[in-house]
Formats: sequence, C-alpha cells, structure tokens
Amino acid sequence: MKNNIILIGGASGTSKTSSARELSSKFDIAHRIGSGFIREMAKHFISKEENPALYEYSYTPFQSMTPFQNLYSQSHSIEPMIKLAVERAEKEGTSIIIEGVNIIPGLNEYAQTTHKIILYVGDEERHYKMIHGDTHKYRSVSKNNFLNVREIQSEFIQRAGDKGWSLIDITNLHNIDGLIKK
Repeated sequence: MKNNIILIGGASGTSKTSSARELSSKFDIAHRIGSGFIREMAKHFISKEENPALYEYSYTPFQSMTPFQNLYSQSHSIEPMIKLAVERAEKEGTSIIIEGVNIIPGLNEYAQTTHKIILYVGDEERHYKMIHGDTHKYRSVSKNNFLNVREIQSEFIQRAGDKGWSLIDITNLHNIDGLIKK
C-alpha cells in the first residue's frame, strides 16, 4: 500500500493549514509541512537580489508581475525542496501532508503523491472573512490584496482542472468529515 503523500494547495484564506491539521490528526499522518515555512528557510540560500518575489506575500507582487506570476516565481524557487520532502517520505515509507499557497498544479507533479488537492472558496464574502481568520492573525490583507488573492484562486482552479487535481469548494464545509467526503 502506498504511503499517504498529500499535497494541498490553494490561494490565501482557503483553510489549507486548518484542513491539513485536521486530516493529519484524523488519519495519523506522521508529518505536516507548510510551504510558507519552506519559503522562509529558502531565504537563507536565495537572496532577495536572486528572487525578489520570494520575499513578498503571494498577493503583493514584486514590480510589474501579476499576482500569479509573483506566486509562481516564489514557488519555483522552493519546488526542489518540496520535491525532496516528497521523495524522503516515499523512501522512508512515511506519510506527509505538504500544504500552502506555493503548492501549484503543473509545478508540483510527483508520481509519489497519493492525493493532490486544491481548496477554494466560491463565496467571495465568506472568503474575505476567512482570510482575516486566526491562522495568520498578524497578516494584513487589504481590499486590493484580496482582489489579488481572488485572481490567484481563479488561476488555481483553472490549473487544477487542467492537471486533474481534486478541486474542493470549502464555502459550506464546516468540519473535516465534509472535506473527506469531497
């Protein structure tokens, strides 16, 4: 039986961290890593001059980049590290969830993954409330930033459909059992 190697992506405020935490607990997943933490560690090896987008939020693009181009640039820099985590889980025979905005269909395609999921929030008002939730309580998201997040979400939905990833609208899901059924 294959190890559970799960990738969960989605725009900011789509409950990736909370969902990963609940799935990890319910299914006794041994490891859980957030791509934002990988991005922070990568800054030790990749300077701001080499990749300025790495030093920005996904929704605050560097210079003339679109929000998704900024996110893709960040994510491309840390993709080798995510790949190594997936490969180690496979080699060690352990389970892992890697979640975060930097998990992108078309970029993070690994044969070892058992589940590739994109979470999104169809209802814009609910999404706005969620992005201002407790998971990232010190993060500031302006209305303009939120419009960038929605643009990124649209790109995620398109890419997930193109690459065959599971798409889950969490607008009306209130617990992990609803996510599991989806």
